[in-house]
Amino acid sequence: MKLLHCPPRAALLLHAMAAVAVLSAGPALAQSLDDWLSVSRVGEFVWSPDGDDLYYTSNADESGTRAIFRVASRGGAPTRLAWPPPGNRPEPAQNLRMSPAGDELVFVSARYYQGYDNLWRIPTSPGSGGPMPVTFNDAVIETAPTLSTDGSTLAYQVRTPAGPRIFLRDLADPRAWPRLFTAGDANETGPLFSPDGRSIAYSSGGDIRVRTLGGAESRAVVDPAAGGGNGSFTWSPDGTRLAFINRRSGWAQVAVAHIETGEVTPITYDEREHGDISWSPRGGWLVFTRSDESGFSNQVAVAPADGTGTPGEITSGKGRRSQPRFSPDGDELAWIEQTDTRTADIWKTAWNDGDRSESPAQVTHSMGRIDPDRLSEAEEVYYPGPDNLPIPTLLYRPRDFDPSRRYPAIVRLHGHPGQWNHSFELMRQYWVQRGFVVVAPNPRGSRGFGQGFHDLHIADYGGVEFRDVMNVLPFLEGLGYVDMTRKATWGGSGGGYMSLVIATEAPEAFQAQVIRAPVSDWRLLANDRFAASGRHWTAGRTPRRERSEFGGPYAEIPEEYDRRSPVNFAENVEVPQLLLQGLRDAAVPPRQSQVWAERMRGAGKGDLLTYIEYPDEDHSLRRYKATVRDILERMDAFLTLNLRLREETSP
Repeated sequence: MKLLHCPPRAALLLHAMAAVAVLSAGPALAQSLDDWLSVSRVGEFVWSPDGDDLYYTSNADESGTRAIFRVASRGGAPTRLAWPPPGNRPEPAQNLRMSPAGDELVFVSARYYQGYDNLWRIPTSPGSGGPMPVTFNDAVIETAPTLSTDGSTLAYQVRTPAGPRIFLRDLADPRAWPRLFTAGDANETGPLFSPDGRSIAYSSGGDIRVRTLGGAESRAVVDPAAGGGNGSFTWSPDGTRLAFINRRSGWAQVAVAHIETGEVTPITYDEREHGDISWSPRGGWLVFTRSDESGFSNQVAVAPADGTGTPGEITSGKGRRSQPRFSPDGDELAWIEQTDTRTADIWKTAWNDGDRSESPAQVTHSMGRIDPDRLSEAEEVYYPGPDNLPIPTLLYRPRDFDPSRRYPAIVRLHGHPGQWNHSFELMRQYWVQRGFVVVAPNPRGSRGFGQGFHDLHIADYGGVEFRDVMNVLPFLEGLGYVDMTRKATWGGSGGGYMSLVIATEAPEAFQAQVIRAPVSDWRLLANDRFAASGRHWTAGRTPRRERSEFGGPYAEIPEEYDRRSPVNFAENVEVPQLLLQGLRDAAVPPRQSQVWAERMRGAGKGDLLTYIEYPDEDHSLRRYKATVRDILERMDAFLTLNLRLREETSP
């Protein structure tokens, strides 16, 4: 990492980091930092064709970068595939796809700049060789691979200057050039081969379209009366239907469309978010995720694919589930599950056509040396926004909570348009167990609570969310056990932007801020991300996209973009800030942090800012375990200094 700006305050910070083994707001932790860094998480998984194995991505590799592992579906010790090869710089792997024969995996990874991804293939058998590139155009983004039934053709999504388009690659011919499959005016994303390998379904402008490989004109699948907002589709095993998600109700609903007739059969229709649909191998059942009434948790649910029954949930309890998938023989279901106190792991259960015949069993074990029973579950609370709208919030208290004490507090700010829910976040639990009360509000504009709640921020981004977040302060004061003189905000990306808004609009509200990869200048971002080609495009983002949150593009309302840009008001800042930025960030350009640091120095506020750059890190700042360690140590010293925490040395 690089310490770009180290004012006298930061010099004290570094001294504290070197001199104190453990700094805490409360009792010393039983777990060391090494213990906490032993925790990993599963990202995604696929079944082997025979159902004997599960292949998955995890950051359990020594570097902390997401690699590919194999584990027997009955459980046991995992083995790591040769990605990345020994001695090579690690790049995260994602978008796993299993070949029909089960002899290799296709996946997505980058060569030198995360976000500018290419396609790779790797044998599944040990000793069969290392990864081989399928595509190698490092100037474009190539994602979302799908294999034909015989494994001879690969379809994938390419981020072109005109927007995402779908290309084909003949895997049987190593010299074959990629060829364009679609060339419409709308963004074309998410290709998926039909079971017979003759057609590809894909998303285009909110419609699901199908086109044969022979080049016939594409056609929309869903009846226009139910059109718009359709996506996240999957073919039935016999290729006659597509299950998909429709959002016209304001909530993500599951439906099935008949390919030939366009007739739509609703599977769900209620105020719940649904997703991650998959078919049973014989086509009689659909499995998907379904949120609970609060929106903080979801469950794995199954329903008859003909629409004759209601969804039945096969999981229970607070937590977040994703990617439910039937085994190839249909006798088992597997999914990824996490809770407030347990990291993301693969779970499974036996399945007998409508009946879960056993309790779910854990397949992977990623908690390392941390005992989930010693961690804190979140309480679901609601406080009133400025217009009395209930703001869904999670409240974390230390495990050995004593209501007679006064605890320092962290207000956790999520990215845009994210959501805090009952999922596992290592850093959040770390600070809760260090003796902090952590409160995680979901201001309007957040996901997971329906389209209506999300859209309440449109044309007022940075305004109404700011007021929602600030209303957490009287809520904290009313708890009676929060020390209102020791409060910090902690947010990244959109949460970093909100941190800067708070710093400039309410400069005395908090005593410290930890900020990751914020947006500080919307005019500059409009140029970097939406006007010019370059590395800050993403797989599906259109360069000409306007910010609906502000009401239009910069060219039409420049004054609104300027008014919403904290960099123009840096002279108001009074709170110490620890600003963290990865230089390989493909989501928020590093210039956003750099111009903020420059403006703070120009405004005479440089002594309030400690700015750290991580040259080999991405947007999340979690590529390497070494980065996570460094951030936690810096936060330790920063919060200890600025929140006047009691210092203790570990036994």
